[in-house]
Amino acid sequence: MGKTNWGILTLGMLFISFLLLVDVAWALKNVCPRCGLVIANLELTTCIRCGKIVNKCMQCGTVNPIKNDHCSKCNASLAESRIQRTIATETRADLQLGESPRAKIDVELEQIRHKAEKDGLTAEQGARQVELLTAMGWWSQVNTAANDFTTRFPEAEETPDVAANRVIALRHLGFLAIEDGDLETAREFLQTGLALDPNDRRTKNLLKKIADKN
Repeated sequence: MGKTNWGILTLGMLFISFLLLVDVAWALKNVCPRCGLVIANLELTTCIRCGKIVNKCMQCGTVNPIKNDHCSKCNASLAESRIQRTIATETRADLQLGESPRAKIDVELEQIRHKAEKDGLTAEQGARQVELLTAMGWWSQVNTAANDFTTRFPEAEETPDVAANRVIALRHLGFLAIEDGDLETAREFLQTGLALDPNDRRTKNLLKKIADKN
């Protein structure tokens, strides 16, 4: 195997190890990654033995108290940051940890979830959540989140955009149901979408496809 292939394999193994270790970071958040000291005072931000910053957010750079599980400024999860900071800068750059569009969406979704748990979901956050889920192609979650948004914020100015994303999700769900041979479920998805947007031609075409099968 050539050097290039070995390099790719090594980077892949490091990335898998990173994913597996994220959960461990929660349990080790009060252990200094440099000297291994167990820090009892969780209000501190640096190790009392070697001075290393222990809980710095890799998303916005904020230095947080050791006790924090989410960044006090941007609400990003600090578990991943604790792991990333133990990986050499060059390796992080090679792996592009946290830099892919999907990773960035995951971070923003987690921020919205955490803010909602603390202060309640706002219409702006709910609409953004639906937009991000649509970008990820998670159609069932889009449908659920959009339906929840409509229930919570029936008069919100973001409603048209949320409805448009839900129509897209329902169309995909309908298509997938057709592919699975579940025409009744497909019809339900598509009819719900058509009720939201009676002019959506793709939804009409899929409903016609179902009618032709019967």
